[in-house]
Amino acid sequence: MASGVGEDGVPQQNLDMGGSSDLDCGLLSQSLRFVEKLEEQYVCPCCASVVINPHQASCGHIFCLRCIRVLLENGSSAKCPKDSVLIRSNEVFQDNCCKREIQNLEVYCTNYPDCSSTAPVCHLQEHLKTCQYATIKCPNQGCPETLPRRDLKEHSHNLCVHRKEPCPHCHQRYTIAQIKDHENTVCPEVKVPCPNKCTQIIQRHRLKEHFSQCPELETDCVYKKYGCFVREKRAKVQVHEDAALNEHLLLVLENNTKLEKQIHSLQQSMSLRQLELQEQKSTVSSLERVVQEVTKSDQVLSVVQRSLEEQRGRVSSIQLQLQQLSLAFGQDSAHTELAQLRGSLGTLSQQVSVVEGLKERLGVLEGRYLQHSRLLDIHVDQLQRNEERFRELESTSYSGKLIWKIRDYQKRKEVASRGHAPPMLSSAFYTGRSGYKLSARAYLSGDGTGLGTHLSLYVVLMRGDFDSLLPWPFRQTVTLTVLDQSTARNHMSESFLPDPASSSFSRPVSDTNVASGFPCFVSHGNLEAPKNAAYVKDDTLFIKIKVDTSGLEDL
Repeated sequence: MASGVGEDGVPQQNLDMGGSSDLDCGLLSQSLRFVEKLEEQYVCPCCASVVINPHQASCGHIFCLRCIRVLLENGSSAKCPKDSVLIRSNEVFQDNCCKREIQNLEVYCTNYPDCSSTAPVCHLQEHLKTCQYATIKCPNQGCPETLPRRDLKEHSHNLCVHRKEPCPHCHQRYTIAQIKDHENTVCPEVKVPCPNKCTQIIQRHRLKEHFSQCPELETDCVYKKYGCFVREKRAKVQVHEDAALNEHLLLVLENNTKLEKQIHSLQQSMSLRQLELQEQKSTVSSLERVVQEVTKSDQVLSVVQRSLEEQRGRVSSIQLQLQQLSLAFGQDSAHTELAQLRGSLGTLSQQVSVVEGLKERLGVLEGRYLQHSRLLDIHVDQLQRNEERFRELESTSYSGKLIWKIRDYQKRKEVASRGHAPPMLSSAFYTGRSGYKLSARAYLSGDGTGLGTHLSLYVVLMRGDFDSLLPWPFRQTVTLTVLDQSTARNHMSESFLPDPASSSFSRPVSDTNVASGFPCFVSHGNLEAPKNAAYVKDDTLFIKIKVDTSGLEDL
């Protein structure tokens, strides 16, 4: 007789007498207790137990299907154990009438004597589904106990150490064994003594806010930037600031004197820079004029070069003529012509010098042109960055939801664990076109109580353009989710309802408020090596932030 466990945890037995021949008739006869003595016709001659899947032979006796098969394996020598009549396989048939009769026989519950109920064999399974003495495994995860159904509710709800109960402070559900540790270590609503040993008892999630006012926290004198290096507990520092007011005023005056000198020096330097700037402006103006002149001079230079070539040709011709004249008319007239030619050559030399000066100026202008080209490249690069910024603004979410993709998870986590990196910040998102502005903050190596062991996730309220039109404090439920990238979709989510009394949810007076969230959102072990999920895949982590926008009025 096969056994199993139903959907409600009740052990069940396969009592279908028309079932397969695998059924163990010995186990069936031991497990079933018939109300009346079992008639001989229902007892198998081979196994001496109630027949299972009854088949009748030609001799008129009824056998279990399995037993008759064993007999027939002997071939022509198969004989009935009772009357030794030869049994032929073609004369064996299934006896459905006997099967129905056996199914209608009354039997005691298999939990007898605890349960004295009786039922027909065919209805025994239905009875076992509600039998108060059927043994059932405790449904609480991790509990190995099995106990009667009648005791299950009391055990699972009141006695089981693996049952889940709400935390009396934050109302999140944990097992009984975990609640005490949760209260002692991470519950944000539990009131704890200040770690600086002041007299106040504060909710754990407000410790950071308390530190800004704690009288026992060590802090610097407000006049540190002026040269006072006193560092004591806040209460003593306040007494010091009141008692040493004269000394602090002297430090401020001394610092102001230094600042005045620096300002005077800067003003002189600024005056010099202004003069230099005016000179540079004049130089630029003259260079612009020179560029214009050079543009015109290009044509003049070409004309001068052509004229110079012509003059050289003329000089050569004149020299030949001079030699001829020297021979024909004598030295006196030759000297006169030579002097005129020398004057012409001097004029040409001056023109050549002017042209060479123009070439040098052209070289300087080319350098200026290259410098302006580099400045133009810088402006083009800045324009591209602005276009990228515009594209980022176009992709900003206004639905109160953000899917944050974090690449290079392991590398960023290692850098964070060494304390060399600030927390990761997501892009800003909004609850509407004119709604609240928020962003997410992640500490891959943990923060606070989760440092080094957990992923810490927070949400930050940011100063927006429409804050004066929105209701404050912020009261919308926020849900943080680490997305499962496998097909199982076993996402991990935590939600919180903002505390109206916390400054984290009041209207921001600076760029951002204090972050709120979960320092122990998920342990690194459960995040990086889960059983039925894939939260970090291809070294990438996806985090979803959702703000419940119900009840928000569109402006």
